[in-house]
Parts: sequence; structure tokens; C-alpha cells
Amino acid sequence: MITELSHNLDLKQEQQLVMTPKLQQAIELLQLSTLELNEYLQKEMMENPLLSLEGDYSNQFGSYLPSEQSEGINYENFISKELTLEEKMMGQLGLVFDNDLDRNIGKYIIANLDESGFFNDFQSVMDNLNVSRVSVERVLDKIQGLEPIGVATAGVREFLYLQLEELKGVIQDNNIILAQQIVCEYLDQLSANKLRLISKGLKLEIAYVQKLVDLIRNLKTTPRESFTNNHKNNYLDPDIIIKKIGDRFEIIMNKESFPVLRINKYYQKLLKEKNDSKYRSYIEKKLNSALWLIKSIEQRRETIYSIVKDIVDFQLEFLNSGIKYLIPMTMQEVADRVEVHESTVSRATKNKYIQTPYGLFPLKFFFNEGVKSKDGRVSAIAVREEIKEIIAGEDKNKPLSDQKIKEILEKKGIYISRRTIAKYRAELKIPASRMRKRYD
Repeated sequence: MITELSHNLDLKQEQQLVMTPKLQQAIELLQLSTLELNEYLQKEMMENPLLSLEGDYSNQFGSYLPSEQSEGINYENFISKELTLEEKMMGQLGLVFDNDLDRNIGKYIIANLDESGFFNDFQSVMDNLNVSRVSVERVLDKIQGLEPIGVATAGVREFLYLQLEELKGVIQDNNIILAQQIVCEYLDQLSANKLRLISKGLKLEIAYVQKLVDLIRNLKTTPRESFTNNHKNNYLDPDIIIKKIGDRFEIIMNKESFPVLRINKYYQKLLKEKNDSKYRSYIEKKLNSALWLIKSIEQRRETIYSIVKDIVDFQLEFLNSGIKYLIPMTMQEVADRVEVHESTVSRATKNKYIQTPYGLFPLKFFFNEGVKSKDGRVSAIAVREEIKEIIAGEDKNKPLSDQKIKEILEKKGIYISRRTIAKYRAELKIPASRMRKRYD
């Protein structure tokens, strides 16, 4: 049997997308937040002496290389690190305990606070430090009086009671005593807003009970919440600012979020003067890398700007009249109008914030589902705003049920189920009608 062998050469042309390192870099830059971008540029500028940040680059990244401007001072470097609850409590131990044993008990208690800032593990302290319960209670009592008040209490009931105790002399003592009695004896009824049962049990007018309950509800519920609320920093610097000038809206790009890179003039001059081939090769390599990064940063700015401009043009009614007028919009719709891929819109809007006449929002805030209405679709965010306004205007003595809210929305041409209303209300952290009822 003879087998015939042959060799054939076929030519075929096809397109393939190759993820080159430069393309990967461009995609990475697009999705970086302002902080991440600054860290990225810091690293690049340390490695590439040809890069210079326009306006304020002046060795602030610790470079020993020549720069175009004099050195500046970043005062943020002098801001102290924010302490944790445990660190703050540890720092106060030396102020209240004058012997090593009590300090060690205090350290052990603080180190074993639960996620809420409560403490209940007496036996562990007694076993590990070989001390009596009396010693632990003595130290614990002093810790609970440190700032913030109530750290290491046994639970919500004791924590509320201790906060009320601190209000004696500030608020009428009789009110404090009655509020403490509610906390001790009627906490479950308070949580369920069963004020009539409390009124009957204490033999008090229900309107008076309502005032006592309002006092209790203004207190913190956990020691850690009390600490974090005092130290929370909600400040966010917007990446884009939308400002109304005359009858149109201007888009202002934050310089911190969209920096401008330049080639350092010092090295440009050296490149012209030096004839050494190795030196020129090094500079040219760094120059090409710097030019590509500059191009990528500019492309990032242009892409984000075009997406923001499309959002602004599409959401003019919202910018003029408020959140209730937000129009449903998807990433795919924006991508089609801007003529980019949907994934590009997703990356470009990631971790970016925009300042509007109605507040600061993440860019992704504008991408939201639609709800059926008489005019076609209405934004789910706008519906939530409607629900919030309806509840804000209700009679607090006769709060509206979800079914009643559904009927009010239907009169406005918005058609959603009672279950969806309950879902949106929960997202807004608004309790059910039974819990909203007041007895003033």
C-alpha cells in the first residue's frame, strides 16, 4: 500500500485584538480613581525622570532629580493618623490606673471588645490574668466612664442607661429616671414602637411617653457607633463639577483628577547636548515611555469628558429641576451615543464623583433602571424620591401604609407593586408605617 504525501501552503487573513502592555496601561488608567491615579503617577515619575507634572510638580514625590519649579510643601503629610476605638481607649488607661495590675486588666478588656464595642467575657479575663471578678468589675466601671462614654458596657440596654445617666443635670432628672425605666423594663416594646403598652405600664399620658421615647432614640445604640460618628470624615473632592452659567451647564474637570503631564525641559535640553550613544539610548527610551503615558492620560480625560457631556445633555431636566426628574439611562445607551464599548463606560465611571446643583454623586448614580409610568419609563431613583417626599408629608399620627403609597403613586402615573415600594422604602432606611406612628 502506497501513501501519497503532499505539502500545502494556505494563506489566511484574520483580525485579532492583541492586549499589548500599552493597551493594558491605557485601560488601567481609565478606571483609576483620583487617589489611585496620583499614586500611579508618583511611581511613574520616580522611575522616569523625563516626566513632569504641569503646574505643581516640584519634587513633592521625593525625587532627587532636577525640576522646573521650587519645592512645595504638602501639609496633608502632617495630618496625624486617625486612631481606632481600641487605640484611643488604651491611651487613656494611664490617666485612670496607677498600678500595673489594673492597667493589664484594662488592656485585656479593651483588646476583647466585640464589633459593637461591648464587653461580656468576664471569665476569660479572670482565667488568663488570675484575678477576681471584683477586680475586673472595678476596672470595667472606670473604663466605661472614659471617652466615649459607655465603651465595654454589656449591651444596648446598659449603654443607653449610661448615656441617660450622663444627661442628668442637663435634662430634667424626672424625665431621665422615667426614660431609664423604659430602657430597663420596656426596651422590646420600644423597639416595636408599642408606645400604648408602655403608656399603660407606666400609667403615663401617651404624648408624654412619646417625648421620652424621642429622647432615647436620639442616643447612640453602640459604643463603636458613638466613636466613629465623632470621627467620620464625609468629605469627597469631586472629579467633575457641573456649574450652571447663564442658561447652560459647564463641565469643569478637577485638575487633581485630570493632571497634565509634560516632558521635563531639563532632560529635553540634555538630549540635544549629549552625544553619548548609551546616554541618548536611555533618554530616548524614557522619552517614548513618557510620551505614551502623556497620550494615555489625555485619552483618559477625553473619554471621561465625552461620557460626562453625554450624561449632562441627556439629564438636563434633572440638572434644572432635581432628582425627581432623573431619566432612566443605561451604560449601553451612553456607549452607543458616545460610540465606545459598554465596558469603556463602566471603567470610565468607576470611582468617579460629580458635583451637581443637587449634590455630589458617584457617576454610576446616573445609570438606573426604569419603572413603568404613563409616559413610558421613570427612573427608579426618581420613584424613591417620590416615596421619600410622600412619607415626609404624611400625617405622623396616621402614617401611610405601603398600599396607600402605591395608590398615591398610581394617581401620579407611576405603576409599581406594593412589594417594590416596601423594597425602595427599606433602601431609604424608612421604617414601616407601624414604626413611624407618633402619639403627639
